[in-house]
Amino acid sequence: MPLTNADRQRRYRQRLKAKASGANVVEQVQSAVERAIHALWAYHQRPGPGGVLWANIDGCHTLDQYRSELERSPANLIQACRAFLPGFEGLTPTEARTVADVIQIADALRLATPTPIHIPST
Repeated sequence: MPLTNADRQRRYRQRLKAKASGANVVEQVQSAVERAIHALWAYHQRPGPGGVLWANIDGCHTLDQYRSELERSPANLIQACRAFLPGFEGLTPTEARTVADVIQIADALRLATPTPIHIPST
């Protein structure tokens, strides 16, 4: 059953209120982390230095293996994201933005000075 325009507007206002109140901040962070994992995996699937596949270097041939490697230690995800600083070389602008989001979230949680982020446009 399609939603009426009034129903869509009501849902939109509810999402805005939830976002403004911080009610779904955990879900937003989880979503940001998930997007970053997929961005890192996309990079991982491209050839590494000298044309060698990253999977041949680290042994991660599937997204589940890669995720397991990131989950092994709490710092692995942040270290993987920070490895692309300062210029996010090898990442697309969209991938760079998702990785930068996780870096900024980590800085906020550590009460650290925010890391300067510059994402190249190309």
